[in-house]
Amino acid sequence: MKRFLLFAVALFFATVVSAQFKVGGGLTLGTKAGGYDDDGDEKLGIGLNIRGDYAFDESWSIAPGFTYFFASAPSDADITYWQLNADAHYQFQAEGDIGIYALGGLNYSYAKIDWGGNELWDGGSSDDSEIGLNLGIGANMQQFYGELKYDTAFEQVAISFGVLF
Repeated sequence: MKRFLLFAVALFFATVVSAQFKVGGGLTLGTKAGGYDDDGDEKLGIGLNIRGDYAFDESWSIAPGFTYFFASAPSDADITYWQLNADAHYQFQAEGDIGIYALGGLNYSYAKIDWGGNELWDGGSSDDSEIGLNLGIGANMQQFYGELKYDTAFEQVAISFGVLF
């Protein structure tokens, strides 16, 4: 009987935890995360993100995530952009399966550029990281989500969409 009771309690907690925590991912479009063109201007960038969403109650949740941007640079340079995000969501409207939320949070952003060398120059690299803020709005419909947010570290607007399970 004790084993059955222990199993029932464990099953209950597993169900509650899985209902409160979701994991998934999607795509992010960043206005300045695509690297640089031949003129040195910043480009629109595409990135992949993975994220979680933990609901504390019907109104509040926290969404940690990681985004890797596929950036490009002219000629012999390589660029790396990525971010760690921790956003809080406040659900302020829910109609059936559709919910709209405000978001705010912190991000840790990293950028690195490597220049290839030639017979006259050995090349080099430079990197930088910064802590910034995220402010925006999002919507979810069943397991799908979409967000529009401003990121102060990369100083860009980002649009994300994806799926959570």
